[in-house]
Amino acid sequence: MFRLLKLKPPHGWSAIGWELLIVTLGVLIALGAQQMVEAANWRREVAGFRDSVRGEISRDLWTYPYRSAQKRCINARLDELQHWLDGWRAGRPLTLTGPIGIPVSAVIRNSAWDGRDAGTLAHMSRSERVEYGFLYSEFANNEVHRLDERAAWIELASFDGATLLDHQDQMRLQGLIFRARLRDSRIDVNAGRFMKRAAAIGLKLIPEPDLAPYGPELCRPILPARSAAPGGK
Repeated sequence: MFRLLKLKPPHGWSAIGWELLIVTLGVLIALGAQQMVEAANWRREVAGFRDSVRGEISRDLWTYPYRSAQKRCINARLDELQHWLDGWRAGRPLTLTGPIGIPVSAVIRNSAWDGRDAGTLAHMSRSERVEYGFLYSEFANNEVHRLDERAAWIELASFDGATLLDHQDQMRLQGLIFRARLRDSRIDVNAGRFMKRAAAIGLKLIPEPDLAPYGPELCRPILPARSAAPGGK
């Protein structure tokens, strides 16, 4: 018959218990230290990402006052074009004395936000993720308006030097004037809402020195002085 052997550690079971306790504590301390290091690393990653995103948004905010500085000239030019069109419709055609011009706009930058990774976002608060996502969605919406406004003004420029406006030309010109005004109003409304939302989370616009100054062509009247539209210079 087999007999069960009784194990008896040389230093007793209490010594074995203490050794196991020491090993267990060592493992727990090592795991805790590793988690602390990982947490610190993620805090640095999140802080760096946050600084990059906030800086990018603050610089992008400058595109709004950059464009609004041209608003008086934009409205005056559209008024002139409407006056020019009305003259043709009334049988009193006028001749444009200069190029129509085009507003200058700035491209929104989103490289910092586009470079985000799932791990970094997972370690940010949900409210912060949602807020930054909303602001960049607003930027994308504004880009739609900006590009269509630019396209409308490029088409308006095709009337430079025009000496005859037939019915089809008049209809097309009216549509472009309406389109340019519509995009202008949408950009203004979006800008006001966006600036308030950004200010609510402590974001302030940072001037962008790389933006080229816009030319004076848009602000120069293009109708004879006596026939210039109200609001023209």
